[in-house]
Amino acid sequence: MALFRRRRGKERGRERNGISRTLTPPAEARAGILSYHVGNLQGVGARARQEDSFCIVNAFDLERMQRNGLFFAVCDGMGGMEDGRLASETAVAALRETFERLDGESDVALALRESVAEASKRVEALLAGAGGSTAVAGVIYRDGLWYTSVGDSALYLKRGRNLYRLNHEHNLCHEIYLNCIREGIVDPAKGRDDPESAALTGFLGMRGLHTVDASVHPLPMKEGDVLLACSDGVSGALSEEEIGEALDGGDPAQMCGRLEDGIMGRFDPYQDNYTAVVVKCLG
Repeated sequence: MALFRRRRGKERGRERNGISRTLTPPAEARAGILSYHVGNLQGVGARARQEDSFCIVNAFDLERMQRNGLFFAVCDGMGGMEDGRLASETAVAALRETFERLDGESDVALALRESVAEASKRVEALLAGAGGSTAVAGVIYRDGLWYTSVGDSALYLKRGRNLYRLNHEHNLCHEIYLNCIREGIVDPAKGRDDPESAALTGFLGMRGLHTVDASVHPLPMKEGDVLLACSDGVSGALSEEEIGEALDGGDPAQMCGRLEDGIMGRFDPYQDNYTAVVVKCLG
């Protein structure tokens, strides 16, 4: 099993006071019964450069949203490997191109799986295994969500008062936990206590990638639902309770603001890059 050991941040950022924060202007577009309001957030944190990339497609184009759906992706380039920014940008471009080829007859689940395979091949070809990127991507089409992910970028659903993690992390912690379950031991601490628990077991650009999380059927979206796709600079900095509180009420721009306030309020001298896309479902 191949492992990538996440750098835990011993690099103090030259842009510590130059936070890059981007909030997409409120966007509402109707496709099916629901409409969608989208926002995003990105910051350098305490790192010297930004190695996350993201995209949101069709948020402002009603006709294309109705025909092809709303697409979002967040990719986190590996800071401990070669050219993380190039890896994440390449991954986002590949994921987006696959989505833009969809039409009303497409198998969305299959297309997402193929987009991950294509993205991984491009990153591997470009960096020859010396670089990589995590990814989380989703398509909302006819009020259903399809998603896929590789690595430790996260996808959450806030529904009512509850927060749900929709995907799982591809890291040693999760692998150890799964092996424990197979052996009849239900003990989440087994993975968390391992000193290499954050080591990734899957990422785009990895030779022989086979670890991909993907939905087979769409998850029906409901009025009031909030989706959060984010790099581990968000999910690793904030607890699920803090994330749930940040997503509670207001519009996506306000939610992004609360996420950033929570991250910066930790005053972590090793804070990773952080990127988030928030989608709120309206009636």
